[in-house]
Amino acid sequence: MRITEVDSYSDFIALREKWRELLDKCDHSVFSTWEWLSIWWKHFGRDKKLLLLLAEDDNKILGIAPLMYSVYKMFGLRIGKIEFIGTPSSDYNDLILAKKGEECIKLFIDYILKNFPEKWDCIELKEIPETAQSLSFLNRMPKNVKLRSLRVLHECPYILLPKSFDTLFNQLGYKFRKNLRRNQKQLQQKYKVEFKDYSTTQSFKEGMERMFDLHQKKWKAKGEPGVFANQRVRDFHLEVARSFSQLGWLSLNSLVADGNTVASLYGFRYKSKLYYYLSGIDPAYNRYSVGNLLILSVLEKCIRDELTEFDFLRGVEPYKYRWSPRSRKNFNLVLTKKEFFSWIQNWFIEKYWFFGKRLKRSLKMQ
Repeated sequence: MRITEVDSYSDFIALREKWRELLDKCDHSVFSTWEWLSIWWKHFGRDKKLLLLLAEDDNKILGIAPLMYSVYKMFGLRIGKIEFIGTPSSDYNDLILAKKGEECIKLFIDYILKNFPEKWDCIELKEIPETAQSLSFLNRMPKNVKLRSLRVLHECPYILLPKSFDTLFNQLGYKFRKNLRRNQKQLQQKYKVEFKDYSTTQSFKEGMERMFDLHQKKWKAKGEPGVFANQRVRDFHLEVARSFSQLGWLSLNSLVADGNTVASLYGFRYKSKLYYYLSGIDPAYNRYSVGNLLILSVLEKCIRDELTEFDFLRGVEPYKYRWSPRSRKNFNLVLTKKEFFSWIQNWFIEKYWFFGKRLKRSLKMQ
């Protein structure tokens, strides 16, 4: 086996078909697809270095490490990190391994230690799902690296979808069911209510603009700028929506009252699952719980289309657990070289992790 490094965007683009062939042989999420990661790199790869490693045997790709090199500054320290492409936009990250997973990982680590020229202090791999094959392999590191930490980063609630909508609805708590029906009835009595699907190549742009506007309206009402205040973020998601609509992977739905869009849900349909990525809600309609009413309509559509799971992705917002008690864990894994300076830098980061948002704000890209 040997490792090939891909460090240019053009070579990344050329991997499309081989990447898809490898994904067909292993478990993965939509966030490991070539489409998601190549579009992300196009929009956010600036000031980073591509470190895409291919493990090959007999001219066949057995594994891909979709990595990048980033430099951060914190409290006067310069931190060079190797992390997943897509961080922090991807809710799930993983190494893509079809065969000989443990051997592939050892080769990836060995290659980074011996051949990567940039000065790096740690490998920080965020949002690895608890079901990932790579977790157990990464726990068994070569002697020249040290596992500094492995901890739970997020919980990800999800719904296992039954074969009928009535079964799903009857599984919900009595009070929640009652509130949903009351809100639905009151909204329909006052407005002409429609469920609109913007998932096609002809309609996705209109649907995304409506979702952007609602998302921003919600966060502005809370005194926050909102994620779509950044034009690069808008452009990224517009390109994802366009690409995914062509592949049948886009799920973009809205609830409309008297011609006004009052709630939008943006997600991805992939391999029998729906990933709920972002939403927008008009605060003027909060009394009707239009966000939950839209989720209800989307769930009904998922069951009609015979999907098996609705994934709320990372975050433990209380409303998610009204739909299901189930959740999975995402892990954060930090590896360092066995050198004192790298060790002390990453000890410092872990020691002050509890500062949370304050620490995050202090990280400034170089």
